[in-house]
Amino acid sequence: MSIIPIGPLMIRSDIVLFLICAAAGLAALRIRLRQEPQREWVLDIFLTALIIGFISWKFGMLLFDPIRTLQHPTSLIYMTGGTRGIWLGCILALLYVGLRWNKSRVNSGLLLKSAMLSAFASGLAGSIFQWLWADGASVTISLFYIVLFGVLLILSWLQFQKPLTHYLTLGLGRNRAVLLLMSALFIWVIYDFASNSASEQDAGAPSQGEHADHIIEGLKPGLRAPDVALLNLEGQKVKLSDYRGQTVLLNFWASWCPPCKVEMPYMQDFYDKHQDEDVVILAVNMTHLETNMSEVQAFVEQNGLTFPVLYDRNGENTKSYEVVAYPTTYVISPNGIISERFQGAINEDLMEQAYRKARE
Repeated sequence: MSIIPIGPLMIRSDIVLFLICAAAGLAALRIRLRQEPQREWVLDIFLTALIIGFISWKFGMLLFDPIRTLQHPTSLIYMTGGTRGIWLGCILALLYVGLRWNKSRVNSGLLLKSAMLSAFASGLAGSIFQWLWADGASVTISLFYIVLFGVLLILSWLQFQKPLTHYLTLGLGRNRAVLLLMSALFIWVIYDFASNSASEQDAGAPSQGEHADHIIEGLKPGLRAPDVALLNLEGQKVKLSDYRGQTVLLNFWASWCPPCKVEMPYMQDFYDKHQDEDVVILAVNMTHLETNMSEVQAFVEQNGLTFPVLYDRNGENTKSYEVVAYPTTYVISPNGIISERFQGAINEDLMEQAYRKARE
């Protein structure tokens, strides 16, 4: 997850992705349903389902983590319901669509065809966005999805006026449609295996305990993390390279930063669960942006932080890691390679997923 600057605003990329996909799906329906008498009915269902899905995903924390959400209400601004929120939104949106259809019993075929058309348009727009913005995204995989959704969108657009049984096979007939699907899955399995094998060979396939000094240093996933050397409160020098062999969450934060205040309790809870599993959190305070050290210490004590807290007094490391959104977290694998980068507050579920990915 990253932050996208839009003028003076910094917006989460997953929210931007949702809005782009929703706009693409809505635009495709508005154009394709121009001559349909039930056009407004379909568009109303589509738009309301989107709103239900978005609200369920964005504010799902109230259901899945009510205690901490009520303790930190601003988490509703900076976080989402995560994967569980997505599933909740999909289920509630589908229930709403089913209830609307059951109430009026209008052309169910038109509703299904519209759903597929909007899904293909959304998939195409989302794939293009991921290709342009996602950190460390594979260009080949992104292009594959762009072509796939582009072809599906064109075929569904051309076959939209045909009967539902004809439309579902995209005009290919049942046997040819099944054969095409099986062929596509077979090709994908071969491609996925070949690309994974090639990426391991290109990276030298370093093991978790092996240093990866031969890999280029940089800030994108797959590159070697630049070393960090900072002092802790006791004046002891701590280096990132001291933790080779462990998974590191390198977190840049400030005591006055609202999303940092929301995120830090999740960081401590994650650390409490996994500190015996070769994982460490290095919390780098951007001291050059603080007004005084007493506020920093109060923040540390208030959150009961037990992982190492380091102080970037001159801002050199904050600058070298190109921190422009607060907080920013780099997840670094045991061999020193950046696995993921998160701009903005993340919850414990995202930390768990990132930790497992870095250990693979």
